[in-house]
Amino acid sequence: QSWDTIVLALPREAVLGTLLGFLGGHATVWVLNRLGLAQGLHAPFVMASVLVLFGLTSAIHASGFLAVYIAGLVVGNQPARAHNTVVVFLDAVTWLAQIVMFLLLGLLVWPGRLLDNLIPALLVATALMLVAGPAAVFLSLAPFRFSRREKTFIAWVGLRGAVGIFLA
Repeated sequence: QSWDTIVLALPREAVLGTLLGFLGGHATVWVLNRLGLAQGLHAPFVMASVLVLFGLTSAIHASGFLAVYIAGLVVGNQPARAHNTVVVFLDAVTWLAQIVMFLLLGLLVWPGRLLDNLIPALLVATALMLVAGPAAVFLSLAPFRFSRREKTFIAWVGLRGAVGIFLA
């Protein structure tokens, strides 16, 4: 695809993903509070709703990941039936997903190719840790009243674990 197409598609996907995530999250909470589900079915219902939301959002060429993220924020911060059960279930699923992701990433590593990629990998990691990450944090926090020390702390302890790897 051309750069023009990509530059135009990114904002469209972000706006549609945000909108659908917000609406999908509220719809999930609304249905969850009105549906008479058995005790153990609330969390699988939320999971199924989010998967449907991801599929529908992706089908119209919007950001399914962003939609699911926004929907999760909405569902997690709204009063809903069996809220604690849903949160505990989704926390467990998150850990399981991280384990599977790290396992799959480990299966993609070929020991013979590690030395060939060592220097470029270290350069990219160093640039991400010392330049790109802090720059993104300082830029994102510019509208808020954080001191320079607080921004530096947030930049240093920010994204850890699987999030950075997944986003990369």
